[in-house]
Amino acid sequence: MVKRLMGIAFLLLVILAVGCSNNMNESQQNEVSTGQDTKQETSETGPKYEGDGGLLWKVVHGKTTVYVQGTIHLGHEDFYPLAPEIEEAYERSNVILPEINMFEVEVDEEENNKMALFEDGKNLKDVLSQESYAKLSGIFEKNDMRIEDYENFQPWFVGSLLGELSNQESELAPEYGVDLYFLKRALEDNKKIVELETIESQYDVLSGFSMDTQVQVLEGTVAAFEDAANSLDQLGYHWIHNNNDAMVDQLSGSFEGFNDEYQQQMNDIRNVNMANKLDEILQKDDGQTYFAIIGSMHVVINPSVPSELEEKGYEVERIY
Repeated sequence: MVKRLMGIAFLLLVILAVGCSNNMNESQQNEVSTGQDTKQETSETGPKYEGDGGLLWKVVHGKTTVYVQGTIHLGHEDFYPLAPEIEEAYERSNVILPEINMFEVEVDEEENNKMALFEDGKNLKDVLSQESYAKLSGIFEKNDMRIEDYENFQPWFVGSLLGELSNQESELAPEYGVDLYFLKRALEDNKKIVELETIESQYDVLSGFSMDTQVQVLEGTVAAFEDAANSLDQLGYHWIHNNNDAMVDQLSGSFEGFNDEYQQQMNDIRNVNMANKLDEILQKDDGQTYFAIIGSMHVVINPSVPSELEEKGYEVERIY
């Protein structure tokens, strides 16, 4: 069972930037449930996902060009093809820079299992409020799961399970994610793929939170679970239709009410590290063209990757 669970947790890591959008504040939940301020075009079966996508920047240094594409890790088959500017940026590129290369991930399941379990004799019932524990138990029961089977797993890991359940209910799916779309094409086109992060570093982010932060995030995820799939659908709709303000509001709101540690580890530190790697590429100036595909959170919430590159003195051009 543990092996299966770690596979589920890995899926959350693939959609790390999207996962935090599940935790909407109350006003955002009301907008989603009532349809206010979303101006969402729908069909008989749900939102229309035909669009162009967005969030593309360009940085040039010497003979080297880096495109930075803010993506969404879940997607819909109607997303594609994307805007000509985005498709052309990919075509021009020699090297693709994903957060992680999902086709070459090697997971140390034994080590990750150790990270997922409590080590001090505590369990979920000890750290969660009675209300959150009861709601979590109810969510599990509705999905043919028993909370007793997960008592010894830390909140970060249990939150990943809830993320997977939300993904299954969403209109979007990982197999249509924008990152995967470009990675598949890169393999077919024999383009070089270089990771900006590693699967180990992404696990370290989730497992490295203090227990207080883990509990805050899990309890927030439990409280918002009923609307989580709808939230993912909204994020996908805003991304493909280039509703930038709505998307920024939704992603920014996902950090409200949590310890500063949560945004710092999930967004800020990772953005600085990714910007540093792009800086190294630009300074090397090997004359190649690079296409970075990173979650939209990392390009819209400051310190973002584009803002960090601007701080380093580069001219960062928004081209879509």
